[in-house]
Amino acid sequence: MDRLANLKTVVGVIGLCGLIVSPGCATPLRTFQPAQDPAGLPDATFLHYLATVPVVTLDEGTRAILTLKSSTRHWPTFEDRLDELLRLGAIRPEWNVQPKQVLDKGTLAYMLRTTCRLPKSPNEALASLLRAGQRRYALKSCIDAGIIPYGLTYEPVTGGEMLAALAAADGYLNPERP
Repeated sequence: MDRLANLKTVVGVIGLCGLIVSPGCATPLRTFQPAQDPAGLPDATFLHYLATVPVVTLDEGTRAILTLKSSTRHWPTFEDRLDELLRLGAIRPEWNVQPKQVLDKGTLAYMLRTTCRLPKSPNEALASLLRAGQRRYALKSCIDAGIIPYGLTYEPVTGGEMLAALAAADGYLNPERP
């Protein structure tokens, strides 16, 4: 019996040390360089540009999400777009997002769930209080609403997936359009 208790203690200490020492999951940066700078593109051309990128950055993702609200000329820089999304509650300040980070499906789902005002599930409401798992439950809400197909929260978003999610979100926000 003592050996079992000692073994559990050792395993617990090793696990705790691993949590304390591990650097955590760093969001990758995109190494692909597009042929053109998307910052100067008008919104419609920017959306066509998104179809050509293998993965979407947070800079591009924030701009794409704000196209659901109106023209993005109101938010010309990443900092302006980030401030607007923070104000709306579509991005959490503790996430410490950077413009060159690759956008993952969980973050996209959280931004879309907030922008589309999808109702929070009880699990998502609890996750918001605990400040853990918010993106996971937002992804589940977006999957249930048909805005994002099934995926894992940490998977990177491709340009085509971004456009499909925007089209579905627009359909959710404006059901009267054909």
